[in-house]
Amino acid sequence: MIDQKAFDPLKAWKDAYDQTEKFWGKTLNETLQTEEYSAWMGSILDMNLFQQKMLNDVTKNYLEKVNMPTQDDIARVASLVVNLENKVDGIEEFLEEKVDILEQSPTVKRDITKMKSDIRALESKVDKILEHLEKQHTLLTALHSQKGESKR
Repeated sequence: MIDQKAFDPLKAWKDAYDQTEKFWGKTLNETLQTEEYSAWMGSILDMNLFQQKMLNDVTKNYLEKVNMPTQDDIARVASLVVNLENKVDGIEEFLEEKVDILEQSPTVKRDITKMKSDIRALESKVDKILEHLEKQHTLLTALHSQKGESKR
């Protein structure tokens, strides 16, 4: 049979862990609550912020030298695009309102119908003018060719 009072390595490890945790936990809590520790952490944060600023400045200068947009440039352009889209949307809404108002007006409808018929009449007149010009061109070509034959 196995002796119940034998050495248990897991229990020994747990006891050692608990004693170490109690000692170091108390010590670290006391250290973390001191003014010196807070000042030290503040200086570490300041150093990190300074390094970050330096890195940002170097990156910005490099991107300017190689003619590449920075994150600020892209954000500025995005802002301008959003503003432009808002203005276009406003103009579009305004025009839609005006079109709705104009479409409801009977005089506008009558004027549009008259304008369409006037445009059709102008198209037919332009077609007739083109026909006459083509006939003239044909006649002139024929006359030039006859003059060329009579000189020979």
